[in-house]
Amino acid sequence: MPERDIKAEQRRLAILQFLKDDPDYKVNDALLLELLASIGFGVSKNVLSADLMFLEESQLVSTSDIAGCTLVILRGNGYGVATGVSVIPGIARPRPE
Repeated sequence: MPERDIKAEQRRLAILQFLKDDPDYKVNDALLLELLASIGFGVSKNVLSADLMFLEESQLVSTSDIAGCTLVILRGNGYGVATGVSVIPGIARPRPE
């Protein structure tokens, strides 16, 4: 598998896990960019938008535009993927702790 695909799968998992760990399961796109950069996944807003579109099309998150930023909300299926209960192609599976 090409390196860029591995990174995309890991990045999408990280997004779901950040949402899972948030008390209300919601994070805006600006904060997601910072959180991803903090774990070595610094990407452009366009790359993040593409990842969010993939996750939304997979029915793992929902998004809404509010005052110029995108609010990302974890859905039930996304929680399952973030915890490793469900497996979706294109998203890495978390390793056991």
